[in-house]
Amino acid sequence: MHQPKRPSAPRRLRRQLAIALLGASLLAGEALGQSAALLRTLNEPASKVTEANRSSKRVFTAYLDLTRPPQPIGEDFNMLSIHPGMDGWDEVARWAEANESMGKTLLEVQECQILGVPYGTAGVDPKFLERGLVAEIGVDGDLAKVRFGYLEAIRAINAYATADMYRLCEAGRFEEAFKVGMAHLRLLRQGCDAEMFDEKSAFMTMLADALSVHRDVLWTFRDKLSWRLLKRLGQEEYPFLRASDNERLKRIAMPEGDIAVAREMIESVFDGGGQPDGERFARTFASLQSKAAPLTAFGATKRWDAIANVHSSLDASVQKLTDVYDDWWRRWRMRPYDAMQSLPTELSRTNPVRYAAVTLAARDIESLFELRRRLVTELCGTVVSCGLTAYRAQFGAWPNDIEKSYAMYFPKRFDFDPYDRLEGPFLYQDLGTKTKAIDCEFGTVEISGCLLYGRNNDGEFNGAIRHAAGGPNDDFVIWPPLRAVSRGE
Repeated sequence: MHQPKRPSAPRRLRRQLAIALLGASLLAGEALGQSAALLRTLNEPASKVTEANRSSKRVFTAYLDLTRPPQPIGEDFNMLSIHPGMDGWDEVARWAEANESMGKTLLEVQECQILGVPYGTAGVDPKFLERGLVAEIGVDGDLAKVRFGYLEAIRAINAYATADMYRLCEAGRFEEAFKVGMAHLRLLRQGCDAEMFDEKSAFMTMLADALSVHRDVLWTFRDKLSWRLLKRLGQEEYPFLRASDNERLKRIAMPEGDIAVAREMIESVFDGGGQPDGERFARTFASLQSKAAPLTAFGATKRWDAIANVHSSLDASVQKLTDVYDDWWRRWRMRPYDAMQSLPTELSRTNPVRYAAVTLAARDIESLFELRRRLVTELCGTVVSCGLTAYRAQFGAWPNDIEKSYAMYFPKRFDFDPYDRLEGPFLYQDLGTKTKAIDCEFGTVEISGCLLYGRNNDGEFNGAIRHAAGGPNDDFVIWPPLRAVSRGE
């Protein structure tokens, strides 16, 4: 069976990678506060990038000048809920207009290599500290606690960018609107290269959501957008959020910053002889288990104290983590339906008692695989949707065959469904004069014109009767965007 060859890397880095599975989950329990050496390790990758190619300082400086939004950023007011016609839209539009300097900053930093938020608080501008624009490791002296307060600022910027796109489009300033929108997407793409699991998963989710918002905007103004603008967006802008990206977003790597944190964490629960320290072992992992499943808190300490007596040594645990992570590492770089993906994972074959800490800590890694697949679908779906809209803008009707929009309006390779076992295209239908009802989170939505959708984890087309953005079954409806259609836009 073919397995990709792992590139050479320093032995120290490969050994650190072995601990990565712990980092995504170790958000509870007790451990030593972080050392200066740990923070140097976490900040080392960003230190190799010049200040001019790091965007965080300029973005945070602009954020400090951002006026208070009309509503608190949260579940009821965010980039997915903002649109013309919403209650209070005029006030939202005025807020966006009053903060055009944020848009200018997004344009300035869109070509930066990384976001580059430093880990720890040492040397951070006091103005940023006061507003919580930091990435904290070892909060309150507890290494297991991390806090990325700056993500709240990014969520406010998401709301601004969405509001400004819609505002500018309403004014007929479409070129300006999509310049701001593309710069915002590129900022979120920079965040997807963050070192820590929680940051990476947050940015991947925000980028996926932002791409869906762009499809809403394309649909809302489909009758007013010029085919030349749409063609440029479909050919030159959406396909290249980063110059090195492709339709599979292969450049997004698994998080590596958690590795160093987890190493310091795991070493703190073993004694000098490399054996579990019963008290520290039980305290740390009982708390971690209780966070994941609160109802198991009763008796968890005693259980983990007992497990410590039969648990593997530090060296054996590290080796098992190495095996588990190397297995995930290979799978991350394989195509979704490679034959190896159907084989039992190293984690599933791991003894649940002798390596109990490993089996508990590894569970979150799988979520990144699913999140990346959803993100690739959102990206490719947006490219194709933009191309279809460009065709309609030029010829006055949706293409009766999607191949008519290939090459001229968007690169054919982006007609790629990551949920297809044969790596085929999305399913496109020209509905003509017919309408179709689709059940989704917005209710039953009636669509017309055309339909573009992909599979979900069952790998099958199910007639687009029901929509889900990822999941075990139903279909992933991409175009028309159901949220925008449900708003009557």
